[in-house]
Amino acid sequence: MPAYVRAVYTANFAEGADIARPDTIAACLERAGQGAAEWLERAQASENKPLLRRQTERAAGLGIFGAPSFAVGQELFWGNDRLEDAFAWQRAHP
Repeated sequence: MPAYVRAVYTANFAEGADIARPDTIAACLERAGQGAAEWLERAQASENKPLLRRQTERAAGLGIFGAPSFAVGQELFWGNDRLEDAFAWQRAHP
């Protein structure tokens, strides 16, 4: 959902919104053309908690400690000002 990711990054980094708040996430989902109620309900489903734990462990294993972070192979780029560096690294190390 690229439009949702852009909406969340815009809310957080450009607008200073608290993306931990469900109403902020709902607004981002709506901005991305998604049904907020359905996605928020799915996110709170108990079967998703172990999936979140596994992804969190995976992120920690990669050395990710904040957002946004971009992993390109074994190289880690941290910060919204490093996305272009991540793209450049990928082009230079296919």
